Amino acid sequence: MNNFVETRNTRDGAASVLADVQLNWVKIVTPVAGYNGGKPQYELQIATDNAEQAEAWYGIMPNLRINSEGTTSFTLKRPSFLGAPAIVWADGMAMNVAQRKIIGNGSRGDIKISHKTHPKTGRPYVCLEAIKLKELVEFIAEPTTYEDNFDF
Repeated sequence: MNNFVETRNTRDGAASVLADVQLNWVKIVTPVAGYNGGKPQYELQIATDNAEQAEAWYGIMPNLRINSEGTTSFTLKRPSFLGAPAIVWADGMAMNVAQRKIIGNGSRGDIKISHKTHPKTGRPYVCLEAIKLKELVEFIAEPTTYEDNFDF
């Protein structure tokens, strides 16, 4: 039996750690506009090709849509007024801002989320709290990809 999710009760509710997660579209340095121009937030997409891991995630995130034939992904968010999520290397050393900017798609790590209830709707949701980066795939911007090479 694999241990994909560990959940514990805390003073503020509950928190879970999602183990060995693929990280994509990591936006944790500067907040981005929320859906449809909403309030600023930090975002991170988690993904897996493992059906068991996706089922374990579904157990704590019921609004997750499992893709039975391929990659299951979910975007975790954190409102900017709470500050950036904590991020450390696998050895526990804090990651500086310059290092946070180079986390690319396909990096792997453990993710800590908290379980909350929306104050207005009363619906449950999860909030990104922290990241422990175990395997870095460096993001390298390629300026030639976006080159202006129109031929008129």
